[in-house]
Amino acid sequence: MSDDDQPEQQHIANMAAFAEREGLALSMVFVEKRWQRTLALNALMAYCQGHDIRHVIVPTSEHLNQFPMLSEISKEVLEQDIGGQVWIVAPMEEPSSYPPTGTKNGGDR
Repeated sequence: MSDDDQPEQQHIANMAAFAEREGLALSMVFVEKRWQRTLALNALMAYCQGHDIRHVIVPTSEHLNQFPMLSEISKEVLEQDIGGQVWIVAPMEEPSSYPPTGTKNGGDR
């Protein structure tokens, strides 16, 4: 395993532990290898629909989309498409590795 694989392996371990605590089974992991693409999300939706899967676990909300509003929309669309629930292991616990998208506090000075 390379150093590049360690964050991915840690996310998988966190999701597996979360699944066990919630009485779920982690059976398949989809990983988006190219930044700002949705191929894995689309494949995940198709897989869930084809295999009657109703629960999806993601490491953080940023794994659905780097922008918080789009992440929430992606979560809602995924839940609607699978007729189930998306579980977020750590919604906002970790500091973002993405650049800021706007000013804090509504731009107050």
